[in-house]
Order: sequence, then C-alpha cells, then structure tokens
Amino acid sequence: MFFLDPVHRGLYRNWEDLARIHVGYLRLTAGVHPTDAHLAGLIGELAMRSRVFSRLWSTGEVADCTTGPMDLDHPDIGRVDVDYQIWLQPDSPDHRLEVYTPRDGPSHDALRRLAVRASS
Repeated sequence: MFFLDPVHRGLYRNWEDLARIHVGYLRLTAGVHPTDAHLAGLIGELAMRSRVFSRLWSTGEVADCTTGPMDLDHPDIGRVDVDYQIWLQPDSPDHRLEVYTPRDGPSHDALRRLAVRASS
C-alpha cells in the first residue's frame, strides 16, 4: 500500500525519504532471503506498478532502517511527528520490535487524542 495507494502517500510528509529507506530495506531483506518466491513476486509487482519504486530499486541502494523520523498528516488528528527505532532480534532475525515516540508536545497530545478515540 505504501507505494501503490495514493491515499497512503498523502499521509507522510516525508514520503520520499521513507520510500528510499523502505526500498533499501526491502533490497537488504531480498539479499537475506534470495530464494523467497513471495518476496520476489512482491518486488516484481511493485516494480511494474510503481514508477517511484522501480526508480529507487534501480539505484541498488541497500539500507537497514533502524532509526529515523516519520512525519504524518493524520486525517483525524492532523500533524504528528514521531521518531522510530527498530530493534532487531539476534536469535530471531526475522522478528523486530518497532517503537514510535512523539517528537514534540503537539504530536504527543494528538496521539493521546487518537488513543482516547480508539478506546471509546
């Protein structure tokens, strides 16, 4: 959905940066799992259906996305800026823990409003 759904693209103010990171991480994953037919199929579909993905894939960039910013425009709560950190599990390399932390007070307040809304 990240590359194929224009609605999702509009949620991220830093979409181009995140796209580059996601493609680099997907290339890293493909290197770890070179015989995974489902992964190869996903890459092929994205390359055929997304010009941006195809362009980024052709750069050959490999990246591990372990920390960074994510700048969102949420349809219900507005602007939310978070920092993410990803911990990889050495004993289980296919599992990872992702933590998102609000970057500022307004983002913290917006996420709190979203949590209240989701719990009611």
